Amino acid sequence: MKAIILVLGILLALPAHAADPALQQAMLAELNAIRARAGRAPLTLDPRLSRAALAHSVDMLRRDQLSHRGRDGSDPAQRVTRAGYAWRSTRENVGAGYSDLRQAMTGWMHSPGHRDNILAADVTQVGLGFAAGPGMMQGNVPRLFWTLVLAAPR
Repeated sequence: MKAIILVLGILLALPAHAADPALQQAMLAELNAIRARAGRAPLTLDPRLSRAALAHSVDMLRRDQLSHRGRDGSDPAQRVTRAGYAWRSTRENVGAGYSDLRQAMTGWMHSPGHRDNILAADVTQVGLGFAAGPGMMQGNVPRLFWTLVLAAPR
């Protein structure tokens, strides 16, 4: 049902946000398949990481700006801590304009730094956030923002 609301929101040009369980599971399956092919251990979902990721995607949407820095000056580690996650390592991938999860994952895997984050041996958990709004931002990029947060607890 949430996926239908998300799609309708995009089609009707209404702002949409998602921490949809189906999207989360699809992301986890894709990540773990990629990690398995590289000989890396699988990740598990963490709701605190997803909350941090969703909040950052919404923040980027509101600002029409792709950035690892939040409106309040926060960095990824500060946002993960604020979400109540005590971490020993944390990483973040952000993306804009990708129309679906597969495009976002493909884009990240073709970027060396993002790929390194996905394949990092020092992370064990993950969260995903997505936010969409009507129209385009500078550069004629759709207002579709993705945040992937990877971490390991202390």
